[in-house]
Amino acid sequence: MLSRKIIHSILLILSIVHFTSCSLNVPPPDLYSDPDAITNGKAARSLLASCYLLYPHVEYELSTLGNDFCLTSYSGKDVAQQNLYLWQDNSISSFSSDAWASYYNCIANCDVLLDRISKAKSVSPADSVSLQQTEAEAKTLKAMAYFDLLRLFSSPYDTKDDNLGIVIKSRTGVETVARSSKAACVEYIANLLKDAMSVKNNPTANGWLSTRAATYLMAELSLYSGNDKDAAHYAQMLIDDCKPEYISKQNYSRIWGTTSCEGRIFAMNINTSFYSGIQYSTDGDYFALNPKLQFDEADARKAWTVYNKNILGTERELVGKYNKLNKENANINYVNRMRWAGAYFIAAEAYARMQQEDVAIATINVYLLAIGAQPLDNSLRGDALVKAILHEKYKEFAGEGQNYFDLKRVHTDKLNRLGAWGTSNRSYINKNDYRWTFPIPASEYRYNEAVEQNEGWPINRD
Repeated sequence: MLSRKIIHSILLILSIVHFTSCSLNVPPPDLYSDPDAITNGKAARSLLASCYLLYPHVEYELSTLGNDFCLTSYSGKDVAQQNLYLWQDNSISSFSSDAWASYYNCIANCDVLLDRISKAKSVSPADSVSLQQTEAEAKTLKAMAYFDLLRLFSSPYDTKDDNLGIVIKSRTGVETVARSSKAACVEYIANLLKDAMSVKNNPTANGWLSTRAATYLMAELSLYSGNDKDAAHYAQMLIDDCKPEYISKQNYSRIWGTTSCEGRIFAMNINTSFYSGIQYSTDGDYFALNPKLQFDEADARKAWTVYNKNILGTERELVGKYNKLNKENANINYVNRMRWAGAYFIAAEAYARMQQEDVAIATINVYLLAIGAQPLDNSLRGDALVKAILHEKYKEFAGEGQNYFDLKRVHTDKLNRLGAWGTSNRSYINKNDYRWTFPIPASEYRYNEAVEQNEGWPINRD
């Protein structure tokens, strides 16, 4: 069974919180204690808004664990953050425990919604469409949560000596369930996404999961599981639907704005502080941008990824994006999760791995040229091409919490833990280090004897 914390919070949904840009008020939790409470599309979408708000935001922590940052002169002022950057066991265990509970809490509430929707009766054709779209979004959100859990708590998909996936719930309520295999988890997530993709759903606001978003996740899932053909197929579907203005240099800054924009496929609404933990004071941050992630002046990404600041008489490159918005006292209404750029990177890598090098280069260069970046050399082949595509992808998503997943997936190089300002290498994490796979938290295995712990991590059922 899932931990008591999750079970007790299965119906603990945030009460009366404004869902920015979607113009919905989130209902109080007792509204849905009645199994027959959802009687129409409006009520179902209100509960869906609550599920969105329960989705955990771990972008900053994953950026800390990935290759996005380096230490600064101020890193030692917050030992907890520094220890997470240095991959200390206790810090990873603490983070993973919170993440596990938060993801499963979101999943549990999605299950409640899906259970209620199955019993709802539409009052009109339009209401029937609304219920179908809400159900599709709930399945996509649930799939996204399971996919994150799988990537965090299971070894890389191609690791043959460890086939443990995550706990897949089959119903709402208490269950004692062993971990499914990684392949079974991928199949389960794919089926959720296929169901969602069968529903035509193209909301105008970025904060709702659309059919495009489900397609994007299917492309990501396929690349994760080594199915390059499907990864290219689903990513290409998105590229074929992408208008030039969506990825234009002029439109790039709108991705970090406060309103919906065509440069995003999906972004989570947020109405609380975000990414503020990186700031030590007005003098500087606990982390700076990894100096290996360099941008040309003409590259539209530079203005938003690099935040220049004079610190103690030296010009430093701090992390931009959300950190930049915080420093300039701008609102953060959206946390980007899926962008058109990602579809180009997924497709290009998949083509490259299928030895379709010319197609891969042509695909990624469409995006790079659109934003003013240097295109990849047409002579690149094999592993060198894949490495070049991934390096540009690391630059693209620096500070967004996505690079960690790719580093773990490809596991070809050790991960350097850079010293202050990136001028030295303090330590490194081997590509096969057990800490790449997060520990199953004690809150789970103490009450679920069917759950196995990941290799290298302790287990104490007392």
